[in-house]
Amino acid sequence: MNFWRRKRRELCEEIDAHLRMDEGDRLARGENPLHAAQSARRELGNTTLIRETARDLWGWRWLENLMQDTRYALRMLRKSPCFTTVAVITLGLGIGANAAIFSVVNAVLLEPLSYANPGQLVFLPEANPEQGISGSGMSYPTLTELRDHNRAFRAVAGFASHFLTLTGRGEPSEERTVSVTSDFFAVFGTKPLLGRVLLPSDAPRGAPPVVVLGENLWRSRFGGDPNIIGSAVALDMRSFTVVGVMPAEFRSPFFNQTNLVWIPLVQDPLFAGWMTDPQQTHWMPVVARLDPGVSLAQAQAEMSTISARRAKEVPEEHGWVIQPVQTLQQAIVGDVQSPLLILLCAVGLVLVIACANIANLLLTRATSRSKEVAVRVALGASKWRIISQLLTESALLGLLAGVAGILLADWGVSGFTALLPAGLPRIHSIRVDGHVLGFALALSLAASLLFGLAPIFFAAGSDPQANLREGSRTGEGKSSRRLRTILAAAEVALAVVLLVGAGLLVRSFARLTSVSPGFDPDHVVKAMVSLPQFQYRSPQQWTEFSSALMTGLQSQPGLQDSACMAPVPIADGAIPMPFTIVGNPRLPAGSSNTADYVTASPHYFSIIGISLLRGRLFDANDIASTPPITVISAALAKRYFPNENPLGRQMTFGFPLNGSPVSRTIVGVVSDIRDVSLGQNPGPMMYVPFAQAPIYGCEVVVKSRLSPSAVVGAIRAQTHNIDKNLPVTDIASLPQVLSSSVAEPRFRALLLGLFSAMALALAAVGIFGVVSYSVSRRTHEIGIRMALGATPASVRRLVIREAAALVSWGLAAGIPAALVLTRFLSSLLFAVRPADPSTFIGVAILLMLVAAVAAYVPARRAMKVDPMIALRYE
Repeated sequence: MNFWRRKRRELCEEIDAHLRMDEGDRLARGENPLHAAQSARRELGNTTLIRETARDLWGWRWLENLMQDTRYALRMLRKSPCFTTVAVITLGLGIGANAAIFSVVNAVLLEPLSYANPGQLVFLPEANPEQGISGSGMSYPTLTELRDHNRAFRAVAGFASHFLTLTGRGEPSEERTVSVTSDFFAVFGTKPLLGRVLLPSDAPRGAPPVVVLGENLWRSRFGGDPNIIGSAVALDMRSFTVVGVMPAEFRSPFFNQTNLVWIPLVQDPLFAGWMTDPQQTHWMPVVARLDPGVSLAQAQAEMSTISARRAKEVPEEHGWVIQPVQTLQQAIVGDVQSPLLILLCAVGLVLVIACANIANLLLTRATSRSKEVAVRVALGASKWRIISQLLTESALLGLLAGVAGILLADWGVSGFTALLPAGLPRIHSIRVDGHVLGFALALSLAASLLFGLAPIFFAAGSDPQANLREGSRTGEGKSSRRLRTILAAAEVALAVVLLVGAGLLVRSFARLTSVSPGFDPDHVVKAMVSLPQFQYRSPQQWTEFSSALMTGLQSQPGLQDSACMAPVPIADGAIPMPFTIVGNPRLPAGSSNTADYVTASPHYFSIIGISLLRGRLFDANDIASTPPITVISAALAKRYFPNENPLGRQMTFGFPLNGSPVSRTIVGVVSDIRDVSLGQNPGPMMYVPFAQAPIYGCEVVVKSRLSPSAVVGAIRAQTHNIDKNLPVTDIASLPQVLSSSVAEPRFRALLLGLFSAMALALAAVGIFGVVSYSVSRRTHEIGIRMALGATPASVRRLVIREAAALVSWGLAAGIPAALVLTRFLSSLLFAVRPADPSTFIGVAILLMLVAAVAAYVPARRAMKVDPMIALRYE
C-alpha cells in the first residue's frame, strides 16, 4: 500500500511539473497569467499522460480496495468460525455433487470421441416401419451395396462382436473379438501402436488369418512383448498371425471393454457364414466417415435412394430403410442423455437450495451488522464500497467452498463410478479433468453471486440514519424479514420438485422390481461354455458335447435339474427371428412376423418354471433324426392364432447356424415370460429342441440347493473332463441377473433420492433458521403476550403457524412447478404417472412434518420466555 501511495504521489508531482513548464512557456511568450494557466491545464488534460495517469491511479485504487476488502473479509470469516464452517461445508457438498455429476455428463455427452475428426463419423442403422422395427443392424449385401455405390462417405465399414477362446499362453480365456470389414480402421483413422492395421488384402476368402491386439491385452497376456508382430496366437483353436497392436485409448464403438482383438470378418467362425445368409438377416452395425462438406441431411437423402433401389431389386429387403443417419456420438450415447441431464438439473437445484440457505445466514449477519454499515456510510463510505466489500466476502466464501467441492468430487468420483450401471457408454472416460475443474470454479463464482445478492439488497435498501437511531432489537426491517421468508419458501418449493421426482422414480423402481418375470429365478445358476468352431465344426459335434456335459452334470448329486439352452432370458436379451406360418401367409394388420428364438434341452422349462398350457414339451426323443417341432408362447398363439388351436400348425424359420429355414410343427404352448427386460411386456416366443437346433456351445442352467460356487465348480469340472481347453464364463445366478437388469433405474432412483434427502435437510435447516431468528427478534412481543395472559401452548401454536405458513407458500409454488417438470421424467417411469396424486400428497405431508420438527426447538424456547425479562429485553 505504501508503494502505491508513493507512486501516486510521484505521478501527481510529474503532472504538476508538466503544468508548470507549459505555463512558464506561455508566460514567456507574454500571455496573460490566468489564461496561460487555464490553457496549459486544458491542453495537458487532452494528453496521453493525463489519461494514462488517471487509468493507473484508478487501477491502483481498485487493487488497493480489493486487497483491503479481501483482508477484511478474511478477518470477518475468521471471526465467525461456526458460520464459515457451516457455509463452506454446505456449499462444498453442493458444488462437489454438481462437479461429480458433471464429470459423468462431460465424459458421456460432451467430450468428443477419441477418434480422428469425430464429427465426420456416423452410424447407419436400418429400420422397417411396416414391421415396427427400428435401430436394427444391416444385412451384409446391403453393406456391400452401400460401400461400393455411395457418394457421401469416404469409408464404410461393418463390424460384429462375440467372444472367442484364446489359448496357448496361460489359462484359456474368452476375449472380446471384433470382426470387421476391410475399411474398419480406415473409418476411424487411428494409427497402431505397433505393426499395422487390417487391410483390404486381409478381407478375401482364403487370405491368411491375421489379428490385431488391443494394448491392454498385449500387456496383460503377452507381457508387452515388443516382438509380438509376426508371432502366432490361437483363437478358437485356430492360429492367427499378429500384425498389429492398437493403443489402449482406441476402443470399438459401443464397447467399454479394453481387452479387445480385431480379426477380418471373413475369418470369424460365426459371422463369416452370415455373409451369405439367404434370408438377408439384419445383424451388422455399420459405421461410416462422411466426406468433407457432406451434411447429415445429404447423407440421409442418398441412403433413402439406396434403400429404395434395394427394395426393388431384393424382395427380402422390402420395407427396410437406412434411417436415421446420426452422428456416432449420438448413437453411442443412446438413451442416457435425458437421464443424465435430469440428474444434473436435480443436483443443480440442491445447490440453489444451499445458496438460499447461505443467503439467509448472510442476511442475518447483515442485519446484525447494520450498525457497522451505517457507521461506515456516516464516515464517508459509498454504497458501492459497501457492496464491493459484501461481494468480496461472498466470493471468498464461494471460492473456499469451491476448493472443498473439488476435493470432494475428486475423492468421490472413484467411488461414484462404482455405482454407475456397467452398460453406461464411455464410463472409462469419467474423471475430474480441466473441464470439471473449470465448471466447479464457475459454479463457485455463480453461487457466490447468487447467495451474495440478499445481503447486498439489504445493504442497498437500508437507511443509515435509522439504523444509527434504532436499538439492536429493531435492527431488522420489514423488507429484510420478507426477503428471509421468500428465501425459505423458495427452498421448500425447490425441495418439493426434487422430492416429487425422487418419489416418482422410487415408486417406479418398486413397481418394476415387483413385476414377475414369468419364471422362477431362485436357486438357478447359469454359466457359458463356448466351443471353438475351428475344432467343433459340425452341429453333430455340438450336440455330442452338450449331451456329454448334461449326462455328467445330471449324474452328480443335487445337479439333476440341469439343461443346455440359449439365450438366457433377461441376461442375454433376445434373438428376434423372422418366420412364416405355413398356409397362412397373411399377418394381422400392424403385426411383425418375428418372434424371440430359444433353443433348449428338455429340462429347461421345469428348471426355470415355465408352465405348459397346451400340448406337450420337449423330451429325449426329440433329436435331429425326428420330425422338427417347436413350442410357442401364449403371446405368439394369441397374436397369430387368435381363433384356432395352434397345435399341429407349422411355422417356417431357421437360425443361420443351422442352415436353411425349416418347417416345424407346433406341439405345445407355454406361459409367457419377460425375456428382454422386466419393463417390457412379454412378446411372441418360439422354442426348439437343442438336439434339433444346436449351437457351438451353450448356456448351462442348473437349479440346485447347493451353493453357487459348488454348482460352478461342478460345471467347470465336467467341462474340463471333456476338453481341458474350454473356459467357463459368464457365471451368475438368475437373481443376480434380474438385479443387474434394473441397475439403471436403481441408480437413478438412488441418486435422485439422495439429492432430495439433501434438499429436504437443507429446507428443514432453512425453516429452522427463519423461525428461530424470528423468535429471537420477537422476544419482547412474546413477553408482552404472556404478560397479557397468553399461555405457553398459544405461543407454541404461534411459532408453529409461522413454520406452517412457510411450508404452505413453498407448496403453493412447488407443486405446480413439479407438475410441469416431472413430465420430463415420463420416459423413465414404469407403471407410474408423472402426476401421481399419492406421491404429491405424501411429499406435502412429509414437508409439513419436517416443518413441525424444525419449529419445535424455537417453539420450546418461546414457551420458556420469562415475561419480566422479555419486557426489559433490548
